[in-house]
Amino acid sequence: MSPASSAYQRGISHKNMKQLITLTLLLLTRLDGSQPSGENTSRPNIILLMGDDHGWEEVGYNGHPYLKTPFLDEMAASGLRLDKFYAQPVCSPTRGNVLTGRHPNRYGTFTPGRSLRPEEITVAHLLSDAGYATGHFGKWHVGPVKKDSPTNPGGMGFDEWLSHDNFFEMDPVFSRDGGPPQKFYGESSEILIDEAINYLKKKQQASAPFFTVIWFGSPHEPYSGMETDLALYRDLPQKYRDVEVSLTSNETGQRIKRSQREVLIERYAEITAMDRSIGKLRNALKTLGLRDNTLLWYCGDNGTPPSGLTESRFRGFKGKVYENGIRVPGVIEWPNVIPKPRTSTVN
Repeated sequence: MSPASSAYQRGISHKNMKQLITLTLLLLTRLDGSQPSGENTSRPNIILLMGDDHGWEEVGYNGHPYLKTPFLDEMAASGLRLDKFYAQPVCSPTRGNVLTGRHPNRYGTFTPGRSLRPEEITVAHLLSDAGYATGHFGKWHVGPVKKDSPTNPGGMGFDEWLSHDNFFEMDPVFSRDGGPPQKFYGESSEILIDEAINYLKKKQQASAPFFTVIWFGSPHEPYSGMETDLALYRDLPQKYRDVEVSLTSNETGQRIKRSQREVLIERYAEITAMDRSIGKLRNALKTLGLRDNTLLWYCGDNGTPPSGLTESRFRGFKGKVYENGIRVPGVIEWPNVIPKPRTSTVN
């Protein structure tokens, strides 16, 4: 059964759903009160980036005292900065929200690791039907990624995917298009971006507009980082040294307690590596001549976990519906449509 026919059986018009997506894009094109410039603006490329457990305060542009995120800061300074961007308090429901446009009460993914239903229609289905190439890279976590799963990225509308069921660290293991697990060596955010850039180059040669989802494994625990990134944070205040936090061990997978200072050094290194990878993607879009008509969106999937939380102006943490559990960074770049920096405080 096609996604369109299943939609009609549930009393949902596939055409109207497409119109809803189009309307959303049209609303974005009116942000500055003018018509967008440039060619092919009716079919923009779309890239959705998502960090894993990345809270609102953990970017330089929101005033973090230690973190270095120069490329997200540039996006916030040049595009649309969403200062009150909210997600679900945990991971999988947010990802389902993004894919389906529906609340977890509607599609049934209430907790981490719970699959989407096979009959759900995603934005990838709709854009694929509209002629877009669709690719997924990184964390999936709304179903298994193996070939015979009805809720793998292919079942949910993606033509190609390099994905993992859950989070991952250095030297990650991914499945390509449902094939056997394959180990990649290096920093995981950089690996994903390199793979995504190769994908974008192929689609550009084929003259196909693309919808590309890149869901990082960072900065989810357990933490790790490249030495050059770790070195940036070796001077964190000693006041964090005597505070112990609970987190997953990289070596055993069991819960352990460690000095918060050492944990933060690793967590912040992951965020900086992810930020640098986003910068590499932005540069590639510019080099390929795709930047102006590409909607590039970044957000977190939920707030900061207890292991990464220090002094904060907000209450709560990941898993709670207080501000620190649901408020995340949100920025959109789209030069053809957002030519001047803007800030939204709309919830």
